[in-house]
Amino acid sequence: MDNSTKLMIEVREKGSKGAMKRLRSEGFLPCSISRKGDTSISFSVKKDDFRRAFNVSGMSGIYMLQAGKKKPYTAMIREIQHIPGTYDFLHVTFQGISMTEETTADIHLHIHGRDDLQHNGYELIQQMESLHLKGLPGDFPPAVTIDVSSMEPGDHVTVADVELPEGLTCLTEPDRLILSVAHPKLRTEETEEAEETAEDAAAAPAEGGEAAEADADKAE
Repeated sequence: MDNSTKLMIEVREKGSKGAMKRLRSEGFLPCSISRKGDTSISFSVKKDDFRRAFNVSGMSGIYMLQAGKKKPYTAMIREIQHIPGTYDFLHVTFQGISMTEETTADIHLHIHGRDDLQHNGYELIQQMESLHLKGLPGDFPPAVTIDVSSMEPGDHVTVADVELPEGLTCLTEPDRLILSVAHPKLRTEETEEAEETAEDAAAAPAEGGEAAEADADKAE
């Protein structure tokens, strides 16, 4: 299983909030793994070890969770909770898998060519960040790439337009819009309207002042 990432874990009992806080203060990350037809298992992993593994394998990777000399658990990440207001990990939920049984995963969309669009003065409007795919765990890629480098205003990409690796099926509705390319006209028009309104507002007091002076002259 060359594409798997190994993590050393320590099985633990479900603890109180205070116990979880102490665990995190010692550099460990609380985790759990749920398995089909079995109860979930709580464990901890060194936070730095998990961060390094996650940077390599991401959400769609396969993780071998090794607890001592026991047979490792083969798993994928199902959910990551973060500390509110930060990107720091709070808790990770794994799902036990079989390499010979299909499962589902949310695969990140990598947009290639953003800089080319920006250089051409175009605007990229992205509606989706991932696709919900079904297939064997070993077939999931780290990300699905969409090339927008040659796209022009008016072009768009729907789920049905995306080419997937062999063996994978997309469960997201095929007619959903992923992204589109446009001229940033609306933003320019709104700016011009705001400038004209500001100019009119600035001119109004001056006109009012001239009228007041004229009235004062007549009174004299």
